[in-house]
Amino acid sequence: MTDPSTGIGAVAPLVGRLPPRCQEDLQALRRFVHATKAHEPAADAVPPEQFREVLLTGATGFAGRFFLRELLEQHDGLVVHCLVRTDDEGQGFERVREAMIRAEIWEETYARRIRVVAGDITRDRLGLSNDEFDRLCECIDAVYHLAASVGLVLSYNDSRKPNALGLRPLLRLCLRTRIKHFFHASTLAIFPEYFCDFAREFSRSHIGDQAQPDLAQMKRMFPLGAMGYSWSKIVAEQAVLYAMAAGVPGAIFRLPQMGLANTGFTQSDTFPARLFAAATQIEKVPEGFTIQRLPEPVDVVAELSVAISLNPCRQFTIYNCCDPKPPHDDIELADFGLFWQIVSYDSFRRSCQALGKRSPLHGQWVLLDYFAPYWFDEDKRDRSVPVSDRAIRQDCPRPIKWPALIIKHARSYGWIRRHSEEWPFPVPQGRLDSEGLMDQAGRYARRMSVPFSQTYPEWLRAGLTQLVEALKSPGAGVIQSRLLLVNYRLTRSLRDNAMLARERQEHPDIDRQSIRRPVFIVGINRTGTTLLQRLLARDPKFWTLRRYETTQPVLASGAYDTVAGTAEDPRRSYAEELIRATNFRDTLAGLHRVAPDEPEEDVMLLWLAFKSWTYTVAYHVPEYGRWLAAVGSRDAYLHHRRVMQHFTWQRLQRNVRRRMTWLLKMPFHLMELEALLEAYPDALFIQTHRDPAAFMGSWNSMVESVRSFAAERRPPHETGTEQLAQMSHMLNGAMKFRASRAELEGRWVDVRFADLVTKPMAVVRSIYERLDWPLSTAAENAMKKWLVLQAAQRRKEPRHVYRLEDYGLNAEIVYKAFSPYLEFAAARRIM
Repeated sequence: MTDPSTGIGAVAPLVGRLPPRCQEDLQALRRFVHATKAHEPAADAVPPEQFREVLLTGATGFAGRFFLRELLEQHDGLVVHCLVRTDDEGQGFERVREAMIRAEIWEETYARRIRVVAGDITRDRLGLSNDEFDRLCECIDAVYHLAASVGLVLSYNDSRKPNALGLRPLLRLCLRTRIKHFFHASTLAIFPEYFCDFAREFSRSHIGDQAQPDLAQMKRMFPLGAMGYSWSKIVAEQAVLYAMAAGVPGAIFRLPQMGLANTGFTQSDTFPARLFAAATQIEKVPEGFTIQRLPEPVDVVAELSVAISLNPCRQFTIYNCCDPKPPHDDIELADFGLFWQIVSYDSFRRSCQALGKRSPLHGQWVLLDYFAPYWFDEDKRDRSVPVSDRAIRQDCPRPIKWPALIIKHARSYGWIRRHSEEWPFPVPQGRLDSEGLMDQAGRYARRMSVPFSQTYPEWLRAGLTQLVEALKSPGAGVIQSRLLLVNYRLTRSLRDNAMLARERQEHPDIDRQSIRRPVFIVGINRTGTTLLQRLLARDPKFWTLRRYETTQPVLASGAYDTVAGTAEDPRRSYAEELIRATNFRDTLAGLHRVAPDEPEEDVMLLWLAFKSWTYTVAYHVPEYGRWLAAVGSRDAYLHHRRVMQHFTWQRLQRNVRRRMTWLLKMPFHLMELEALLEAYPDALFIQTHRDPAAFMGSWNSMVESVRSFAAERRPPHETGTEQLAQMSHMLNGAMKFRASRAELEGRWVDVRFADLVTKPMAVVRSIYERLDWPLSTAAENAMKKWLVLQAAQRRKEPRHVYRLEDYGLNAEIVYKAFSPYLEFAAARRIM
């Protein structure tokens, strides 16, 4: 550990002079440290690895509860004494417990390692008796100080007692009996440039390692009588630095703006929460409003701070605990179906003030009026946060994982929705609106500098309109609270189309890419198509689409030759976090294994065209299905091919000479074989086959799971009837197509599901023989290795339990519906 005045972690002294009252308080704290150290000699501090008992202040606060969780999780056996302002230790414990339960982080095992100290930092010796304070001095190894008054519009006089002078009893504790480590939670809000979001005159500012704020700027921006919080925290910082120079080991953690956690737990009384709630209430936002910046997740901040505190080799003194390069996802309100009016700040203010005390911003206008020119500055273009995070990266022994912006939004909204009865503000409700979506598409086209009519041709816009109208019908059963998610899916497709159009515009070679003899696995759902695709994908002769690519088809940086597909590809982490945020993996557990790097269906390519039969699976939209059947999917498959030209070009950027065969998979291609062959005239097909009475029960179960993301549960027998009609129509029609196109039979390979699961390598060899492909030893070994791993994975997954009868069906009904298919299969001895 480094002395604050020397070495790599050295902290430069403040330049200038604090306001008189602040300087008086700092001098008093310094004298207190000096006198205490001189009159009460103490033994040396123990190193962090020997911590046994620590004191935590602010344990019931927003950040404190997460620091408590991390202390208990990261240091097995550590006892944490929580200072709680209460007269009764039992009540104090319940307050701590309730705070953690509310944040959804409580574990019953924590109880045995939590001790409550009934006290108050504003009182001498914390309000404890001499004996109680002495016992605390004997057992405590470190102090984690998070308690503070965080009112941003309080005067310094109102803030100084808890935030600055409250250090006295804690510093006395650290200097008596034996020296204790002192870990102090400060704030980045002591920097005017951070508080002002690096806007206007602060646009070129930067907060470096161990930096000190500019006192002249603080005096200009933070009036002592109205914004005393920042002044009280700088006084506290300087006192702690003085104590460190006097021999108290420790660190200062400058916390960022926080208001939510990775659990979704969201604090309602933060200014960003109030501002968003006010906009929700009046459905207006001021010009310059953005949702690109959300508070940092408090649990990430707590995790890295505690990890640094327990690192005996830390080199820095002050830690800027923020993400300097927050992931940017071009998210706007309209992406969630929040088609709110953009108005001037004055108009926004008048609309809010007309509601009086009912407005979430009531009583906040002094602060907002003062900083509105900075917070709503439309000239802010740099989305990074110019704050050095070198100290936390170097001294945190754990990987620091800042979540993506959409993940923070999704988790926060999910938590608010689950706790809507206790949430004090209006909960935002998206709405489906074709015109609003088209307006958003126009903004994407302008942002990407691509022609609107070419990016969104008439047939595509018609598909979107038909889908939106079907989703708005009562029969679709879309849950109101899920409309934000439904809209986000639609707007992502609109945005991805614009990004693809820009990429094609910048790289004309994409239009000249050929796709030779692609292979389509087209077995009906639940017949082993995923197993077969992922097995064959072990052969490097194939290119397959990975989930992270279908989630974001364009790599914004364009670094396909170096970054694409590597651990540094931001699309991989984004896809994984999106899976977690939507609970996608758990919902499909036992049905379909979801992983960012695994081959995935090309469903999303047809979603980009808004003409896809898979929409009729994700939602109950029979009107859309009838429309799609009438107009066909020719345009959608030609668009599919255009997107595949992008993926081909992207692959060739890494190795222009390594052109592979595309291996694609989607059961619903069976519905549109004519359109598929027009787009890919030389396509090859592998069709998997299974007893319809076996796959229909599994399929109905999967449909219910997929629809649960956005819609109300339908009666199972209705789902059974609906899906039997659709699946039998698809499979019977596909067999009719095959029978009518005998000249194509040489391009089809039929695979029995039973053979695939019992003797997969024999099936692989038969496919290769049929299509005259060489099977290398390396590819065969890779497939065998994957099968072993797959079997192990399956043993860990929950068993998929379903019954055909649950959906009002039986084998006789199913066989009758699929009789044309069964006759086709029997004639060719497929089943």
